[in-house]
Amino acid sequence: MLESVEISASLVYKKAEQKSMERKIDAAIVKSLKTISLSQLLIQHSPVFIKTYGPGGTATASFRGTTSSHTLVLWNGLQLNSPSLGEVDFSTIPVFFTDEVSLQWGSKTSANSGGLGGVVNIDNSQKFNEGLILDFRTTRGSFDAKGLYLTLGYSAKNVITRVKAYRNSSDNDFTYTNIATIPHQEMKQKNADFLDYGVMPEMQLRLKKSLLTFVSWNQLSHRNYPQIMPNVFNNTKEYVDNYFTRNFLSYKYYWNTGRVEVKLAYFHEKQDYFLESYTSNGNPVTHINTVNVSDVLRHLVDVQQDLYRSWKLYVKIQYDHEKVRSSNYSAAPDATTLSPKRKMISFYAAVDGKIYKDLDLRMTLRNDLVGRDLSTVAYDNMESVGFFPTATLTYRMPFVKGLSVNAGYSHNYRNPTLNDLYWNPGGNENLKGENGKTVDLDMNYHYDDINFNLDFRTGFYYSKVKDWIQWVPTNYRYWMPKNVSEVLARGLELHFNANYRYALWNFMISGNYVYSHTTDESEYAQQYGTDGKQLIYIPLHHANAFAEVKWKTWNLNYTFEFTGERNTSMNDDEFFAYQLPYYMLHHISFGKQLNKFRLEFRVNNLMNADYQTVLWRAMPGRSYEFYFEFKL
Repeated sequence: MLESVEISASLVYKKAEQKSMERKIDAAIVKSLKTISLSQLLIQHSPVFIKTYGPGGTATASFRGTTSSHTLVLWNGLQLNSPSLGEVDFSTIPVFFTDEVSLQWGSKTSANSGGLGGVVNIDNSQKFNEGLILDFRTTRGSFDAKGLYLTLGYSAKNVITRVKAYRNSSDNDFTYTNIATIPHQEMKQKNADFLDYGVMPEMQLRLKKSLLTFVSWNQLSHRNYPQIMPNVFNNTKEYVDNYFTRNFLSYKYYWNTGRVEVKLAYFHEKQDYFLESYTSNGNPVTHINTVNVSDVLRHLVDVQQDLYRSWKLYVKIQYDHEKVRSSNYSAAPDATTLSPKRKMISFYAAVDGKIYKDLDLRMTLRNDLVGRDLSTVAYDNMESVGFFPTATLTYRMPFVKGLSVNAGYSHNYRNPTLNDLYWNPGGNENLKGENGKTVDLDMNYHYDDINFNLDFRTGFYYSKVKDWIQWVPTNYRYWMPKNVSEVLARGLELHFNANYRYALWNFMISGNYVYSHTTDESEYAQQYGTDGKQLIYIPLHHANAFAEVKWKTWNLNYTFEFTGERNTSMNDDEFFAYQLPYYMLHHISFGKQLNKFRLEFRVNNLMNADYQTVLWRAMPGRSYEFYFEFKL
């Protein structure tokens, strides 16, 4: 009998330049948090600040001191931002429907327009030859919160079929302190329940040199909106019903030195918003019932080709067609609803490779053509919005393995949303696109050993956005969007991740800190005395941390969140001017793996902090959740 032999080695060293201006959220974290929304994942494990209206409420992102419409969201490379609002509600994206989540900023956002702050990528990925796929998860928690999640499919050598389905609901009737009443009162939140459910079938077929993929994301939700603290005694009913279907078909063909991918996608979304207020006698005072429907077609061809030695060429051509039907675009309440359309053609090219032994260069150039109309007649002539170049240099320090320095310049723009152009009253068809330029400088250090690995990043950025679109008051008692602002966003970012393994123990700690100073330096701001002031709802300081201890089949997790003070008005003399104080949140969870079963108990807001993320919006105190999973 031969004695046993143990063979060990360090992980394959990953080139530092692959992490320049981008970062993937740890796959183990994404896998363990499948039952939460993407907004919660980003709040706890990314540098992105999420402005949330609470459970069941809207959640939008602020990346690098910009607004929600400057954060681009890509699903398998396809833009999800609403053509009418220009933003994405991250609370409607379940982590359960994703496999990978990553972030990009600076020059890495150049492949698409709109990401002046950054890009959030969510992707579906599957593995062949895995056999039967069965994954069932359920959660029960405070405020009658219930969640059911099921994945069923089969992974063969060359074919994968998979279906995901989920249902999530909560009464959301937590108790809070209403600080808008005198004296303050303990109250239970009303009219705040929500229900979300959806299904996502997927299919992949692998041929000799090609891959065919189809994914269909279908989701419905009903959400009641509670009154803000000062209006809790008003007799009001407010809710939104939302339905969307997102479908894409992808074909990839590979050859020895490259590949080409063709994608066709169709997105349809319908949103019904209802608001009605009543007198004490039950007579209606305000009645709003608006319907917004959007249809988007996306087509793209993406080519990657190896060139000489380390150099590669990337080319992408994309054609998008957007159409929105909205009662908010009509000229009068009884007028015919307008259906504005917009089409865009984008040409993008990039090259990267080594220009010296330890020095890499990446250069990109994009040109977009945009045309739009308001009727069924032919489009206006397509107009070029300009050429947008970027460049990134990466230098790997030869004296310290794993240490690299990156310097980048990027130029990007964002089209006005259809609401900006056609909202009634106030839409402004003469708006120009926002034009942004950013300079980045960051340092990355990556270390890998048998039992320990470390990833550390620190970086600075300076961004200037001209023709920033801002809704301003007019003399006609309504607001209108104008290109009035010139916004400067500059800041510092820190990220670290460390993992240590010893015998049957595993220790992990990670964290993010962001300093974001964003001000309006335009003549308009100087005229009204708001220049140099931090923009509203953008914290100067934002941080989070995560720690995990594993022993055999047991685990203990701790999550920390910190959000600094936020302005809610640019006018200090305004009667309702207010500054939201900073807050800190602590969450813990304790779990056990039992063969194919997993049990976990979670405590959110452990210290029962009383806080607001949006002015006068109540947030839940301490809450509990039980988690159960069965997986083959």
